[in-house]
This record gives sequence, structure tokens and C-alpha cells, in this order.
Amino acid sequence: MLIPLLVALATLNPVGHINDFVHLLKPETVANLEQTLKDFETRTGNEIAVVAIDTHGPDETIESFAVKLFEKWGIGKKGQDNGLLLLIARDNREMRIEVGYGLEPIITDIESSRIIREVLTPAFQAGDYDGGVTKAIERIMGDIGRGEPPPEKNNYWPIIIFIIIYLLIFIISRKKFRVVWFPGPPRGGGGFGGFGGGMSGGGGASGKW
Repeated sequence: MLIPLLVALATLNPVGHINDFVHLLKPETVANLEQTLKDFETRTGNEIAVVAIDTHGPDETIESFAVKLFEKWGIGKKGQDNGLLLLIARDNREMRIEVGYGLEPIITDIESSRIIREVLTPAFQAGDYDGGVTKAIERIMGDIGRGEPPPEKNNYWPIIIFIIIYLLIFIISRKKFRVVWFPGPPRGGGGFGGFGGGMSGGGGASGKW
């Protein structure tokens, strides 16, 4: 009985925007999505990577593997962190959308969860990996193109945040506090295939099928 090859994180290197290491997708799907994501990066500057592996292994979760792979490849532009990773672990039947800092306001945890629940999971359960990945990428690009996620039902957070900001401004103006900004440490990274050194913000969502 053949044992599926465990693709070690240290040996994974990007071959483009679509990195199907287990031949989950049809060659024509890979070619079409690769061109689509290249054009999308040229037009918007945002970098989206799709990675399909056999398993994340017994010592990793899908979340920890995604974070490490995101940082190793440096998905997104340096200083903008406008990258997104769709990771699929075939043998674990798990998937993860990992979002860079710069895209977190648009591809929120809620929207990531919806994409997995409404698009990827039903398609994968039906064996339609090509259709699921294609539709998920189209939705992600649509969200980014609009500049904001779809409206949430009964979402009161914008009102709450507005009130908090208003109160902070009022307090600061009354007490005349001096606000000093300290720049963070430089962000490294970068990789082959056009990835420019972005970092993950830890946001996103995971799912099974």
C-alpha cells in the first residue's frame, strides 16, 4: 500500500499563484486561474495564492501550517500586506483562508467563513474542486474590487466603533494628549512567482468537507 507523500513545509516553493502540488485541479483550470490572478495582481496590486497539498501532517494544524507558509512565501506586497492564501489539505479534507493585514478589513473572518461554508464546502463535497476554487476566487476578487465585504445582517459594529472613536477624540481633545506614533519593525519576506514580502494578520477562517 502506497503511503501518500507528506509535503514538508521547508520544501514547498511557489511556482506561481496556483500551486497544486497534488493535482487536485484540472490543468486547464490551473492555467485559467493563474492568468486570472496574474491579471488581478497587475490591475490591483493584491496577491492571491492557492495551494493544494496532501496533508499538513500530524504536528501541524491547518491554521499553523497556513501561517507558516504565508510568512515563508511572503504573499502580498511588502509594507502593504495585501495578500491572501487559500490552502487546501486534501487528505485532511480541510481548507483555510489566511488573510494579510492589509486585506483584513475587506476579507473579514466572517466573509472568509461564508466563502468556505457557502462556496467551497458544497462544491468539494460534490467532488467539484475546480468549480469550488474558481467560484471562491471570483468571490474574493469581487470583494476586494468593491473595497468592502458584503453587508452583514444586524451588524452593529460600525456604530459601536464610531461611538468609541468619537469618545476617544473628545477625551483627547479635552485633555490635550499628545499622540506619538512608533513605527513597527521592518517586515521581511518575499518569494518567487511575484510575491513581494507581505505578512499574515492571522485573520481568516478554516473548514472541513
